Amino acid sequence: MKRALQIFGLVFVVMWSALPAGAQSSGNFSTSLGPFSGGGIHPPTGFPFPLPPTLDPKIIWRDQWICRSAGPAEVVGFRVQCTNATFLDFHVADCCVPGDHWQLKGKAWDVNPNTGVTTAPGPVPVYSLAGRDFNYGGTPVNPGGLDAYVECSYLNGVNLFLADSYVFFSSDGNCFVTPDPVVRRIDRTP
Repeated sequence: MKRALQIFGLVFVVMWSALPAGAQSSGNFSTSLGPFSGGGIHPPTGFPFPLPPTLDPKIIWRDQWICRSAGPAEVVGFRVQCTNATFLDFHVADCCVPGDHWQLKGKAWDVNPNTGVTTAPGPVPVYSLAGRDFNYGGTPVNPGGLDAYVECSYLNGVNLFLADSYVFFSSDGNCFVTPDPVVRRIDRTP
């Protein structure tokens, strides 16, 4: 069984690594990460994401990313900055190999820093419940704005890498996502 999963994973990686070559003409797919590294990837419009999670009715902005991990010690970070937002929701879903579990941990810094955490439920590709960071008034530099950092990490599972998960952001404000380069470390953000 383990050998069959390894072969399946290898076939998927080969098929997946071919996707960016066909998607490059759209100009929206980040291929600088390459097929053998992790990171945050913003796929082109029309990429086959799973059905979106149930959203708060106040949502006016949403965005979707892929979190790619090349090993269990990688953490992929996304900085999310919003204007006129009272909250930021984030969901994660396992992309491809049944049994993989992913975590998103978000932290917002303002007058009352707060943290939200969510984990993928396991079945492919079912989104988690929302992790939520709240805006308690912004910062002196960005009054009324929400500035959050969301980390994506591979918790446990089949341990076939490259491994991907779907990340879904939403808010009642207008936001912008900036992915960070992947970091190899054990997730230790409080």
